Amino acid sequence: MGKLYGPVMQMGFVVDNFEEPIKHWTEKLNVGPFFILKNLDIKDFQYKANKCVIDFSVALSFSGNTQIELIKQHCDTPSIYNEYTKIERGCLHHICRLTSNINNDIKILESEGYQNIQSGETSDGGIKFAYLNANENYGSILELAQLAEENLALTETMKNASKTWDRKSSTIRIEEILT
Repeated sequence: MGKLYGPVMQMGFVVDNFEEPIKHWTEKLNVGPFFILKNLDIKDFQYKANKCVIDFSVALSFSGNTQIELIKQHCDTPSIYNEYTKIERGCLHHICRLTSNINNDIKILESEGYQNIQSGETSDGGIKFAYLNANENYGSILELAQLAEENLALTETMKNASKTWDRKSSTIRIEEILT
Protein backbone atom coordinates (compact mmCIF):
# COMPACT_ATOMS: atom_id res chain seq x y z
CA MET A 1 0.00 0.00 0.00
CA GLY A 2 2.07 2.92 -1.29
CA LYS A 3 1.29 6.61 -1.33
CA LEU A 4 -0.33 7.56 -4.62
CA TYR A 5 -0.85 11.28 -4.22
CA GLY A 6 1.04 13.78 -6.29
CA PRO A 7 2.54 17.21 -5.63
CA VAL A 8 0.69 20.08 -3.99
CA MET A 9 -1.58 21.44 -6.72
CA GLN A 10 -3.86 23.80 -4.83
CA MET A 11 -3.94 26.41 -2.09
CA GLY A 12 -7.38 26.92 -0.56
CA PHE A 13 -8.73 29.99 1.24
CA VAL A 14 -12.06 30.38 3.06
CA VAL A 15 -13.62 33.79 2.34
CA ASP A 16 -16.76 35.71 3.25
CA ASN A 17 -17.34 36.89 -0.31
CA PHE A 18 -15.71 36.45 -3.70
CA GLU A 19 -15.60 40.06 -4.86
CA GLU A 20 -12.85 41.43 -2.60
CA PRO A 21 -10.51 38.42 -2.72
CA ILE A 22 -10.87 38.10 -6.50
CA LYS A 23 -10.12 41.80 -6.87
CA HIS A 24 -7.00 41.33 -4.74
CA TRP A 25 -5.76 38.26 -6.61
CA THR A 26 -6.45 39.70 -10.08
CA GLU A 27 -5.39 43.31 -9.58
CA LYS A 28 -2.54 43.03 -7.08
CA LEU A 29 -1.19 39.52 -7.68
CA ASN A 30 -1.96 39.23 -11.39
CA VAL A 31 -3.71 35.87 -10.94
CA GLY A 32 -6.83 35.20 -12.99
CA PRO A 33 -9.32 34.74 -14.37
CA PHE A 34 -11.46 33.10 -11.70
CA PHE A 35 -14.13 30.53 -12.52
CA ILE A 36 -17.01 30.56 -10.05
CA LEU A 37 -18.79 27.28 -9.42
CA LYS A 38 -21.96 28.08 -7.50
CA ASN A 39 -23.74 25.88 -4.98
CA LEU A 40 -21.82 22.67 -5.57
CA ASP A 41 -23.97 19.56 -5.50
CA ILE A 42 -22.28 17.32 -2.92
CA LYS A 43 -23.42 13.86 -1.87
CA ASP A 44 -22.20 11.79 1.05
CA PHE A 45 -20.89 14.90 2.80
CA GLN A 46 -19.47 14.12 6.22
CA TYR A 47 -17.97 16.37 8.86
CA LYS A 48 -16.43 14.69 11.90
CA ALA A 49 -18.10 11.42 10.80
CA ASN A 50 -21.58 13.01 10.79
CA LYS A 51 -23.53 13.06 7.54
CA CYS A 52 -25.02 16.42 6.68
CA VAL A 53 -25.95 18.72 3.81
CA ILE A 54 -23.76 21.67 2.92
CA ASP A 55 -24.13 24.59 0.52
CA PHE A 56 -20.95 26.27 -0.70
CA SER A 57 -19.43 27.77 -3.82
CA VAL A 58 -15.85 27.97 -5.03
CA ALA A 59 -13.90 30.35 -7.24
CA LEU A 60 -10.91 28.80 -9.01
CA SER A 61 -7.92 30.23 -10.83
CA PHE A 62 -4.30 29.30 -11.51
CA SER A 63 -0.92 30.81 -10.85
CA GLY A 64 1.34 28.66 -13.01
CA ASN A 65 0.56 25.07 -12.04
CA THR A 66 -0.94 25.98 -8.66
CA GLN A 67 -4.69 26.29 -8.39
CA ILE A 68 -6.05 29.04 -6.14
CA GLU A 69 -9.37 28.07 -4.56
CA LEU A 70 -11.63 30.53 -2.75
CA ILE A 71 -14.43 28.86 -0.75
CA LYS A 72 -17.59 30.57 0.43
CA GLN A 73 -20.03 28.60 2.57
CA HIS A 74 -23.67 29.76 2.31
CA CYS A 75 -25.16 27.86 5.26
CA ASP A 76 -24.58 27.24 8.96
CA THR A 77 -23.85 23.53 8.56
CA PRO A 78 -20.82 22.65 10.70
CA SER A 79 -17.76 22.19 8.50
CA ILE A 80 -14.06 22.95 8.36
CA TYR A 81 -15.01 26.07 6.44
CA ASN A 82 -16.87 27.64 9.35
CA GLU A 83 -15.99 25.97 12.62
CA TYR A 84 -13.14 23.49 12.71
CA THR A 85 -10.06 25.57 12.19
CA LYS A 86 -8.63 28.56 14.01
CA ILE A 87 -7.15 29.75 10.72
CA GLU A 88 -8.41 33.25 9.96
CA ARG A 89 -10.63 33.81 6.97
CA GLY A 90 -8.56 34.79 3.97
CA CYS A 91 -5.42 33.05 5.27
CA LEU A 92 -4.18 29.76 3.84
CA HIS A 93 -6.72 27.15 4.93
CA HIS A 94 -5.55 24.01 3.14
CA ILE A 95 -3.26 22.57 0.53
CA CYS A 96 -4.52 19.94 -1.90
CA ARG A 97 -2.80 16.99 -3.50
CA LEU A 98 -4.37 14.91 -6.25
CA THR A 99 -4.56 11.15 -5.88
CA SER A 100 -5.62 8.30 -8.09
CA ASN A 101 -6.77 6.20 -5.11
CA ILE A 102 -8.19 8.38 -2.36
CA ASN A 103 -9.29 5.50 -0.11
CA ASN A 104 -5.77 4.01 -0.13
CA ASP A 105 -4.15 7.33 0.71
CA ILE A 106 -6.63 8.14 3.49
CA LYS A 107 -5.78 4.81 5.13
CA ILE A 108 -2.05 5.55 4.87
CA LEU A 109 -2.41 9.04 6.32
CA GLU A 110 -4.67 7.81 9.13
CA SER A 111 -2.01 5.23 10.02
CA GLU A 112 0.43 8.17 10.27
CA GLY A 113 -1.77 10.07 12.75
CA TYR A 114 -4.02 12.11 10.46
CA GLN A 115 -7.77 12.31 11.05
CA ASN A 116 -10.26 12.45 8.19
CA ILE A 117 -12.32 15.41 9.36
CA GLN A 118 -14.41 16.17 6.28
CA SER A 119 -15.17 14.34 3.05
CA GLY A 120 -17.62 14.10 0.23
CA GLU A 121 -18.17 13.58 -3.45
CA THR A 122 -19.82 15.61 -6.17
CA SER A 123 -23.20 14.20 -7.16
CA ASP A 124 -21.92 13.37 -10.64
CA GLY A 125 -19.06 11.35 -9.11
CA GLY A 126 -16.46 13.54 -10.81
CA ILE A 127 -14.67 14.63 -7.65
CA LYS A 128 -14.04 12.83 -4.37
CA PHE A 129 -12.37 14.78 -1.60
CA ALA A 130 -11.20 14.39 1.97
CA TYR A 131 -9.69 16.90 4.37
CA LEU A 132 -7.26 15.46 6.86
CA ASN A 133 -5.55 17.04 9.83
CA ALA A 134 -2.89 16.09 12.34
CA ASN A 135 -1.89 17.65 15.63
CA GLU A 136 1.33 18.83 14.00
CA ASN A 137 0.08 20.12 10.66
CA TYR A 138 2.34 23.19 10.56
CA GLY A 139 -0.31 25.64 9.53
CA SER A 140 -2.79 24.13 7.10
CA ILE A 141 -5.12 21.22 6.58
CA LEU A 142 -4.34 18.61 3.90
CA GLU A 143 -6.95 17.91 1.24
CA LEU A 144 -6.80 14.87 -1.00
CA ALA A 145 -8.83 14.98 -4.20
CA GLN A 146 -9.51 12.30 -6.77
CA LEU A 147 -10.76 13.70 -10.07
CA ALA A 148 -12.44 11.81 -12.89
CA GLU A 149 -10.88 12.25 -16.35
CA GLU A 150 -13.37 14.94 -17.41
CA ASN A 151 -12.57 16.96 -14.28
CA LEU A 152 -8.83 16.62 -14.90
CA ALA A 153 -9.43 17.92 -18.43
CA LEU A 154 -11.49 20.85 -17.12
CA THR A 155 -8.72 21.67 -14.64
CA GLU A 156 -6.21 21.78 -17.52
CA THR A 157 -8.56 24.00 -19.51
CA MET A 158 -8.79 26.46 -16.60
CA LYS A 159 -5.01 26.37 -16.19
CA ASN A 160 -4.54 27.16 -19.89
CA ALA A 161 -7.09 29.99 -19.67
CA SER A 162 -4.97 31.60 -16.96
CA LYS A 163 -1.93 31.49 -19.26
CA THR A 164 -3.75 33.42 -21.99
CA TRP A 165 -5.81 35.68 -19.70
CA ASP A 166 -6.20 39.15 -21.24
CA ARG A 167 -7.02 40.80 -17.88
CA LYS A 168 -10.21 42.34 -19.28
CA SER A 169 -12.44 40.39 -16.90
CA SER A 170 -11.62 39.02 -13.46
CA THR A 171 -14.13 36.17 -13.83
CA ILE A 172 -15.14 33.88 -16.67
CA ARG A 173 -18.10 31.53 -16.86
CA ILE A 174 -17.07 27.88 -17.23
CA GLU A 175 -19.33 27.61 -20.27
CA GLU A 176 -17.17 30.16 -22.09
CA ILE A 177 -14.09 27.93 -22.04
CA LEU A 178 -15.96 24.76 -22.87
CA THR A 179 -17.11 25.97 -26.28
